Amino acid sequence: MYPKLLPHLKTVLIISLAVLSIFLTAQLWFVNITNRNFFPYLQARLAPTPPDGINDLIRPFRIISGAGDGFFAIHYSNISQLETWHYGKTTIPSLLQNGSFVGVMPTDMTGILGAPVIIYEYAFHMDVAIFAEAFEHRTGTILSDWGIQNFRAIAIHPPHGDINTLSAFFISDENIWEFSLAPAPTIAIPAAEDLPLHFVQAEDTLTFLPRMHRNFSYNPVLAINPYSNHGLSLAFIRSQVEHFFDNPGTINHGLSGSGIYTFSNLTTVVRYLPGHVIEYTNFRTLGHTSSAGFVGDFSAALTFITNDPNVTNEIYLAGYDNMGRENIFWFNYVINDFPLVLTSPWFTSAHCTSPLFHPIEVSVENGRVIRYRKIAYNFEIDTSVTARLSSALTGEYALAFPITRGPHIRLETLETTESE
Repeated sequence: MYPKLLPHLKTVLIISLAVLSIFLTAQLWFVNITNRNFFPYLQARLAPTPPDGINDLIRPFRIISGAGDGFFAIHYSNISQLETWHYGKTTIPSLLQNGSFVGVMPTDMTGILGAPVIIYEYAFHMDVAIFAEAFEHRTGTILSDWGIQNFRAIAIHPPHGDINTLSAFFISDENIWEFSLAPAPTIAIPAAEDLPLHFVQAEDTLTFLPRMHRNFSYNPVLAINPYSNHGLSLAFIRSQVEHFFDNPGTINHGLSGSGIYTFSNLTTVVRYLPGHVIEYTNFRTLGHTSSAGFVGDFSAALTFITNDPNVTNEIYLAGYDNMGRENIFWFNYVINDFPLVLTSPWFTSAHCTSPLFHPIEVSVENGRVIRYRKIAYNFEIDTSVTARLSSALTGEYALAFPITRGPHIRLETLETTESE
């Protein structure tokens, strides 16, 4: 009987020795050599990634809704969870597929805002071809055939009463193109006048003035630097940037006389710059790979940001540009249903010639991030402090938190939250 078991015992012993060998190698490489615990490193490398990015690309940076009474609600946070956005994601593809062109007119929002309406607004001029690709339509010819190259917003009049037709308006700086879709689903749009903070239209196309009741209050924001532990140090900053490297054991680090903290290996350089900016650069050879396309590059940028554990605030796409083979994407933050924006250029150092105009900037080539810059701060609501805005607040401005180094960031009326 025992001789029959001998081959099985040998197999179990070989497997056990192999597992022990792998464990000891991991201990030597990740713990003893790098003086780092393997499991937190592995957890960071296997951080959850977002979906393919299409839903995030077509998601507006804010949704404005009104019941037709001249008062409007504006939402910035958790757009993907709003019923109004689920409605848009349902009706817009049907409109691209089966909608009918009604006409074009100079941009004037008066008639559009006088009826129950949902407005999906982008922080940049949305290109028609990119928009159609994101909605899985090859060309978007229903839009481009009528001369639409890009637009800033889509306004929708849902069906109401006995009317089962949806009206959609694609809004650019100069013109509005109207389309219709029948039949179409309905949605109830609640009145906004009784909200503690609501908005009324200004003379400008998509500018809304804040109006508030006397009981409106909010919590200011704190700027937190996750790279500082009672001051800056090479060791602590290194612990916060290791996730940018495939193997932390290969990192070389140093501090220059100009106050730049540098962490590098053969393919990657991460710098903490004196203006409190993190800069990542990747020098790995791309090879002969086919282009990932705009949507693929955006997905890569979004995945990279999501895998940065020190980006803790909600973001939205604030703009993009193309530089040869590179696509560059800019992102703004959102907190507590208000945008967090830079109100002036953020210089990376005393001699900076290329400041940041948005909190995050990502350059992507053929689906791989080659450069990543962001301000070093993330932001938290300070629930211990309550602030109020004047009920007499006027002017053609949007409410936002202007990004500063703190200690408390308060809501201000800003001239624009538009992409630079």
